[in-house]
Amino acid sequence: MKTRVALALVVATACAGVGACSSSGGNGGGGGDDGGSGSSSGSTSSGSSGGSSGGSSGGSSGGSSGGSGSSSGGTNDGGSGGGTPWVMGYYASWHSPANGGNYAVSSIDWDGLTHIAAAFYVPDGTGGWASGYFDTATATSLITASHAHGKKVLASIGGAGSGPVFEQSMQSAMSTFVTNLEALISMGYDGLDIDWEGGNLTTQQDQTLQQSLVSALRQKSPSAIITLTAGYENENSLDDLSWYGTMASQLDQINLMTYGMAGAWQGWQSWHSSPLHWNMVSSTPTGIDSSVAHYLAAHVPASKLGIGIGFYGVCYSSPVTAPVQVLGGSQVKASDGTMSYPNIMSSYYAASAYHYDSAAEAPYLTLSGSNAQGCTYVSYEDPTSIAAKGAWVKAQGLGGAIIWEIGEGFVPSGATVQAQNPLLEATKTAFLH
Repeated sequence: MKTRVALALVVATACAGVGACSSSGGNGGGGGDDGGSGSSSGSTSSGSSGGSSGGSSGGSSGGSSGGSGSSSGGTNDGGSGGGTPWVMGYYASWHSPANGGNYAVSSIDWDGLTHIAAAFYVPDGTGGWASGYFDTATATSLITASHAHGKKVLASIGGAGSGPVFEQSMQSAMSTFVTNLEALISMGYDGLDIDWEGGNLTTQQDQTLQQSLVSALRQKSPSAIITLTAGYENENSLDDLSWYGTMASQLDQINLMTYGMAGAWQGWQSWHSSPLHWNMVSSTPTGIDSSVAHYLAAHVPASKLGIGIGFYGVCYSSPVTAPVQVLGGSQVKASDGTMSYPNIMSSYYAASAYHYDSAAEAPYLTLSGSNAQGCTYVSYEDPTSIAAKGAWVKAQGLGGAIIWEIGEGFVPSGATVQAQNPLLEATKTAFLH
C-alpha cells in the first residue's frame, strides 16, 4: 500500500501499507500497545495500523460461523448471490504506462477477475477530485476492456488518509460531490467502491456521513453496484461492527482488507501478513477467520462479505526469522509498494528459504539478511495460500475476495498474459473454478 490518499466508492475499498486497513470510515488508531495495532486501512495505506471502529463486537475467533446467514448477495451484479464468488482486483493508476508504470490494461489477466476497481478517485474536499490520480484516458481504456471481457468495473473513491477530504466534501459540498460521483457512473463505470479511511470526526459521525452518501447514491442510481471496504479485527481490541450489519442491505459487497495484518508493534510477536487462521495467541491477534466471524456476528450476510488478498509481502529485519518470534528490536523494513510478488520471487525467494505454515495457511521465507532490504523474515501470498483462501471462502459461503493490488502481481518477463499474472491465475483456479 502506497501512501497515496484514495477513496473507493463501489463501495469497496482496499487497503495498503505497512499498517493496516481500518474498518469503518472512522478514525483509525495507531500502532497499539496491548498486544496489537488496529486494523488495516484502505487501498493505500499510510503507515501504521488503524482501528476499525469503536467498541467490542461479540463474536470470537475461530471460523466464520456465528454470524448472520447469507442474504441475497448483490442485487446489481455486485455480489455472489450464493453462486461463483466475486474476485475484485484493484488497478492502481500509478501502474498505468500513462503515469510511468509498466502494467498496461492489455496485460491484465481478465480470467482471474469478476470485477475491477480503478484506484483511485480522491476527493478534494470541495465536491470534486484531487488532481494527479486516475486519468480519463486510462479510465476509458479500463472501462472498455472490462466490458469487452464481460467484467464489472468500479471507480474506487478515496484510499488511505482520505477521511478528512471525505468529511469536507460531505459537510460542505454534498450535492456537488454526489453529482460528481454520479458522473463516474455516466461515463461507464458500473458502480462505486467507497474507501473512506481515517478522518477528524468521530467514528459515529463518519458513519452517519457515509450512510447519507450511500443513501443518496442509491436514490439516484438504484442499479449501480455499491461496495464498501472494512478493516480486519484485532482480537485484543474488538470494534463495534453493528453499523456494517445495518448498512448491508444497501450495499452489494462489504470487503475486508485482510492483508498487512502484522507489524513490529508494541506487544506483538512476528506474524503473517494475511493469515487465514488465527493461532489464538494474544501477541499475534489477527486472522481472517476470526475477523470474518466478528462481522458475521454483527449480522453482515455471508454472501455480501469478502476477504482481502495482498499481492505483496512484509519484510522483517533481524533477529526475526519466522512467525511467532519475539521482536527483539526487529522492524518491518518494507511492505506494500516495495515487496511486490515478482520482486520477492526474483530477489528474495529460494527453495531452501521457503516454509509454509499449514496452520495459518501462509508461506514465508527465512533469510540471512543479505538482500536489498535486509530482510530476515518475509511473509507473503503465493498460489498455495490463495488456493486455501478460495477453498475456505467457498466452504463458508462467503461472497468473494478483493485483491490489493493486481499490478503488484505483474511479471513483465512472462511470455503470455497468464505467465505475466501468476497470482491472478491462482485466484482464477481457487475462486472461479
